[in-house]
Parts: sequence; structure tokens; C-alpha cells
Amino acid sequence: MQTGISELPSSIAKALALLRAVAIADTPPSFSALLKTTDLPKATLHRLLQELIEAGLIQPSPADRCYRPAVGLLELSYRAWEGLDLRQTAAKHLDALWQSTNETIHLAVRDDLEIIYIDKRESPKTLRLFSSIGRRGPLYCTGVGKAILAHLDPALRVQVIERLALRRHTRQTITDRRELVAALDAIREAGIAFDCGEHEDGIGCVAAPIFDRARRVIASVSVTAPSMRMDQSRMTMLAPEVRATAEAISRDITLSNCATS
Repeated sequence: MQTGISELPSSIAKALALLRAVAIADTPPSFSALLKTTDLPKATLHRLLQELIEAGLIQPSPADRCYRPAVGLLELSYRAWEGLDLRQTAAKHLDALWQSTNETIHLAVRDDLEIIYIDKRESPKTLRLFSSIGRRGPLYCTGVGKAILAHLDPALRVQVIERLALRRHTRQTITDRRELVAALDAIREAGIAFDCGEHEDGIGCVAAPIFDRARRVIASVSVTAPSMRMDQSRMTMLAPEVRATAEAISRDITLSNCATS
């Protein structure tokens, strides 16, 4: 049974919450910013920061007096990614899709109302994308996110959609819930999701869902590129290959589960 941060001893929970606040901040936070986001007493915050610094998990910047993730955290993250069964199972299929398309390949999972990229193959072409392993994105307007959202259990999908804040990222972003539901129904029927500049202008993406042994959607895989290389015609052409890659990963997950059950 997995333990949540809130269920851990108080001192550990506070340290982990502080570490998370530093790690996921859009810009490196200052001491005063961390006081506001963590609601810790000054003395406690100072002590925990020093302990995290000594552990090599965060580092202070003398130039701007802000705090950043340190190499020790990167090492822990790398080992965590390496240990993910899904990532290991999908690796050869991501490689094959990358070699076939020469474009950026993403493997993503859902974390509540967002997606997290857990693996990536970078395009060898000069014009590339700004994305990275561990980066988060919206569930409702990315290809990988829509592929997962469309295939959630219907009751869960309704709950998730009700909680989404449908913020407009581009002129193509769907912000009407009824329109989003219709789009997700079409994705579920086709088994493929397209992102035609819905999250970022000038980016095209085609994605497909990955399922576990019980046919529950657990992840998605995508091919993404600048729209000058990834227009609707090419996305349509790549759809069968992306779907086949997702199906192959799903099969291997099922076989792996069977072998260990």
C-alpha cells in the first residue's frame, strides 16, 4: 500500500513538501516565497532547507538567494525513472517508432488533472521541441493527455472533466466542456488522438492509449513535431503506426503481468 505525504511522520512530511515546492516551482523560489507556499515557521524552514542542502537534494544560489534542485535529486529521479516497469517495457517500442519517424517520441502517464512525461526520444532534426522527462502538461489539450482522458472509465472521466479548469492556451484549445466531451468520444472510437496546436502554437501531435492487463488506460505514446513537418495529412498517415506501437506496449505489459502473477 502506497503512503501519501500527509500520512508520513510530521518532520518527514514537511521536508518532502518543501523539497517538492522547490522542485516543481516555475522559477527558483526565495526564502520568503517558500515561507508563503509552505506555511512553515521561519526557524523550521531554515532548518529543513539546511538539511536538504546537506543531503545534496537542493542548492542555494548566492547570486539571487533562491533555491534550486541539486544533482542528488536528479540522481534519485533518474533511478526512479529507470525502475519504472512501464518505461522499461515500452523502451524498445519507443526506439522503433523514433527510428521510423525521426521525430520526438513521448511516453506519458496521468497524474490527476495533468500528464507527466516519463520518457522521451529526441528528434535528430535541427528544429526540436521544448519538452523533458518529468515535465507536466494539461490533460485536456495535449495529444497524450486526450488519449488517456478519452479512455478513462466513463464515470471517472465525467468526474475528471468536471474538475478541469479549461484554460485557453492557443486559439485551437477546446474550452467548452460539451465540445471536449464530443472530441473525447471521437478519440475513444478511433483509438487515436490529435493535437493540432491546441497546447502550443505550431506543434502537431498524434497519440494513442496504452492499457494494462485489465484494459484500464495507464499511459499514452505520441509522435510530436513542428506543424511544418506534422500537418494533418502526416498525422493521419502516422496514426496507424502510433496505434500499433501503443498496442504492442499494451501486449508486453499484459505478458509481463501474466509472468509475475
